[in-house]
Amino acid sequence: MTIKELSPDRLYLVALSGGADSVALALMMKERGLNVHALHCNFHLRGKESDRDENFVRHFCDDNNIPLEVCHFDTRNLAKKHGMSIEMEARELRYTWFAEQAQTLKAEAICVAHHKDDQAETLLLNLIRGTGLRGLAAMHPDRTINGLRILRPLLDITKQEILDYLASRHQEYVTDSTNLERDALRNRIRLDVMPMLRELNPNITDCLARTAYNVRMELDADSEEASYHKWLAPLGFSRQQILDIYAHRPHGSDETKSATGQIWHSSTHSLLMDRGKWILQEKTEDNAESIPELVITRLPSGTVIRKEDFTDRQQALVDADSISGTLELRYVQTGDRFRPFGFVSGSKLVSDYLTDRKVSLFDKQKQLVAIDSATQRIVWLVGREIDNRYRITQSTKNILRITCR
Repeated sequence: MTIKELSPDRLYLVALSGGADSVALALMMKERGLNVHALHCNFHLRGKESDRDENFVRHFCDDNNIPLEVCHFDTRNLAKKHGMSIEMEARELRYTWFAEQAQTLKAEAICVAHHKDDQAETLLLNLIRGTGLRGLAAMHPDRTINGLRILRPLLDITKQEILDYLASRHQEYVTDSTNLERDALRNRIRLDVMPMLRELNPNITDCLARTAYNVRMELDADSEEASYHKWLAPLGFSRQQILDIYAHRPHGSDETKSATGQIWHSSTHSLLMDRGKWILQEKTEDNAESIPELVITRLPSGTVIRKEDFTDRQQALVDADSISGTLELRYVQTGDRFRPFGFVSGSKLVSDYLTDRKVSLFDKQKQLVAIDSATQRIVWLVGREIDNRYRITQSTKNILRITCR
């Protein structure tokens, strides 16, 4: 689940701590025009720093016109009362309140700002503690727990990308000082273990996140997302491409608007989204010799032209005397225009003509045109239509039949 997949017609809650990650998530969703409502928990665990975070969140939401709900918790006393660790008590309080707010506000889901670095750390944390396959899958981008749908739209974005995004927006954020303390195992993984692993493999974050993704695809083999992975991975599409393709998959009531015209390339294939349908094409080497040849025949004087001759799209019958130069064949080019048969004046972009006839981008790229070398006008949109200026009329004396082979 990425931000691209979120619907502008639904309400989404955002867990907003005031840190870089949650601020970036809220800002990204707001910029995309999504209906956002922020939730902030004040656990009163860090004294003045907790109050500082709350004040920052309030000002941030005011500045960005984001509705905000704040809840205060007596976390230490509740943890002691329930015999739980402060960390587990805070988690229980947070998600219980999130679920209540989701139900009250009729929200689609709660969005949390876990990112790719968090995913890598989670996999290591689970591994250190001892885990099964579910633990190796780490965090799921879309999961429902006790009736609360939890989305992680930033799970494939790195911490550095988040910081770069905030810097580009000149957006401030607050920093939780406890994230720098080494008493928590996750902090030691982030501060000590990950830097050591990064010395062995600079791409360790991507590798661990990819491992979690691959395990999840195996575990959720029957899911729609897994089906995309199984389809496209063998064709050379990268994990990031597959995630992006999945995010642009046709879904919803109006599938014709699902990224129509967008195209992805692997080393061997191209995948096009066209009006709610996928079109997969294997790549072939461009070769000028693959362009067919024009076959031009001058019909004998007095040849009778039948009605069906005009309906045969594999040939064109044109007025020979209206052509100034020689006929040449080439692929359609950006900006090409012609006057479709029946147009008495003006012209139309070939691209618009093809779009009106629901021709896919792949087929548009393969469209051939026969041109008059002297005027560079299109005489025949091969297989489709002649230019009206070259049509046969009652005054036509010489007729050319044009085909391709």
